[in-house]
Amino acid sequence: MIKLAIHGGAGDLDASADTKIIESQRQFLREFLNAGYALLKSGETALTVVERVVQMLEDCPLFNAGIGGVLNEAGEVELDAAIMDGKTLRSGAVAGVSTVRSPIAVSRAIMEQTPSAMLTGGGADYFARSINMETVEPAFFVTELRKKQLEKARRTGAIVLDHDTAFGTVGAVALDENGNLAAATSTGGLTNKRRGRVGDSPITGAGTYANNETCAVSCTGTGEAFMRACLAFDINARIKYLNNSLEKAAADALLELKKLDGRGGLVAIDRNGNVTMPFNSNALFRGWTDDDGAVNVAVMDNDASQYPPQ
Repeated sequence: MIKLAIHGGAGDLDASADTKIIESQRQFLREFLNAGYALLKSGETALTVVERVVQMLEDCPLFNAGIGGVLNEAGEVELDAAIMDGKTLRSGAVAGVSTVRSPIAVSRAIMEQTPSAMLTGGGADYFARSINMETVEPAFFVTELRKKQLEKARRTGAIVLDHDTAFGTVGAVALDENGNLAAATSTGGLTNKRRGRVGDSPITGAGTYANNETCAVSCTGTGEAFMRACLAFDINARIKYLNNSLEKAAADALLELKKLDGRGGLVAIDRNGNVTMPFNSNALFRGWTDDDGAVNVAVMDNDASQYPPQ
């Protein structure tokens, strides 16, 4: 059995949300999910599929990763990403990068070509150049929408001020035909964040985790709370040590997150191909394949295509 699930961020949508943008995000999620699932069906590894799908999401300016990443307090892009191989438990990550064309691709290169698990800032940018990976000027990632969001945040003194800035972290989890799991996550963080702030996305066991014995998880939401809860690893531990189902493990872990005032959600797949996508905000941009290979996309908690069915 092969499975793929992806997300494009979690948060609270309100009446001011731009329905045209939301519909475009849904369409892109469906497109990228179809492309990733086709790769899985062709025999591609879970690791390569999550990398490729997240790269597609990084290239879409409607999400907060890569092109269209949000701006920090100084008006700069600082991008984070991580990838993990459930077969080997190896992982690679970058934090605070500003010139690597694809943070998730560099994360995989760190995992496979170095003894390190994470490189940060200029060191990660230098590594990318040293192995001839594509680099760009920081302005390459900046969009007019993100500039306007930063201006608004500066006026109000907010870090996350509305649905536009609360959404956008992207991620993917996959199970391939050989039973291997993988997870990948990429983000620009929070609008108007402090320079140097790092959230859960690039942290192994917090926002990203994969283990063939249990599950693959990619998270999105209040990064600091996900880090304190070690949420992705917690789901793995509940399956491994308590023999929980994937659905129960994820739901209970999210309840613990709420105690830390954490909001957001996740997508996860276990070794048997079960999928769960719980969230405690009112929306999670998500897509998944079912047992027949059908592609589904949902946003709100009452979407007709919500998975698993209520």
